[in-house]
Amino acid sequence: MSEAKLYKPDLSIRLIFSLGIIAVLVLWIVLLFFLFGGAQLAVFLGLFGAYFAPGFGKESIIPILLAAGCPLWTIISGVIILDMVLAVLISFNFDLLLKVPLLGRVLSHFTTKTATLLKEHRWIVGLEGIGLFLFMYIPFMGSSAINTALIGRILAIHPKVLLPIIFAGSAGATLTVAVGMQAIINLWFVNPWYAVAAVAGVAAVVFILWKLWQKHVAARFAKDRK
Repeated sequence: MSEAKLYKPDLSIRLIFSLGIIAVLVLWIVLLFFLFGGAQLAVFLGLFGAYFAPGFGKESIIPILLAAGCPLWTIISGVIILDMVLAVLISFNFDLLLKVPLLGRVLSHFTTKTATLLKEHRWIVGLEGIGLFLFMYIPFMGSSAINTALIGRILAIHPKVLLPIIFAGSAGATLTVAVGMQAIINLWFVNPWYAVAAVAGVAAVVFILWKLWQKHVAARFAKDRK
């Protein structure tokens, strides 16, 4: 195994990054408390908590938050911060987290699923950093900060390279989904049919691009499957 794959930072490094990202999360919550008050904050945090539940990705939790009246900037900043909390904790403490009884079993399960996913999507490895960014960016692939961080561990990518990729992918995906959903909601209030047409148009474009991408990947990485 490579040195990067066995990367185990010193305790001071673990504490600086882990406590640092947790401090960012706490400051964000405190800011929301002063802006919205305890009652509304509790509602927002409850909905954000659903982001950690299986099956809830950006494409599902962001519309729910918008429908609940959560401001756009709060959604964007919150999702990115939550993604980075997960990514940082896994990147710098993966070996320690595996030793936690219940959490370790959950992470082992995620690692097994992620390894299988890598075999199914060989382009992630073939395109290296760009592949990892695209995996983090495309929401309907079932990707998440957890999966992407685990892929980084499996591929022996150092956190100083992995974390900027996850941040860029999270920011891009969150902005795309949040701004897109807000635009559709605005269209709905103008004319519901405009919103329906917009959704249908976007779905058609995404479907075509996805099929073209699958065709391109199948041709480029066909040799890897032999």
